[in-house]
Amino acid sequence: EWGGRVWMNPPYGPSTGKWLEKLADHGRGTALIFARTETKTFFRYVWGRAVGALFLRGRIHFHRIDGTRADFNAGAPSVLVAYGWKDANRLRDSDISGHYVMIDPIFTNE
Repeated sequence: EWGGRVWMNPPYGPSTGKWLEKLADHGRGTALIFARTETKTFFRYVWGRAVGALFLRGRIHFHRIDGTRADFNAGAPSVLVAYGWKDANRLRDSDISGHYVMIDPIFTNE
């Protein structure tokens, strides 16, 4: 069993929850996802299991393989979600533009 730190940008869409569940179970890492705070997935795997979240200022832009910026942004606000205190503290102490929120993880009753 591997216990290292994980960086994850899961596929956007219906499978995001499966990836977040694995990271939450692992307990050590950071994920970049859309900040869709009202969704069942967000309640279950972010509000219910993460330690901290950094809501990014503005929308992120992706870049092509050659390094040029894509014409459009990601299409929704994004958040970096931390599982484990070390990752949460790194987000809190980073100079990434946004707003950090400490989460008191609870397992939501659905």
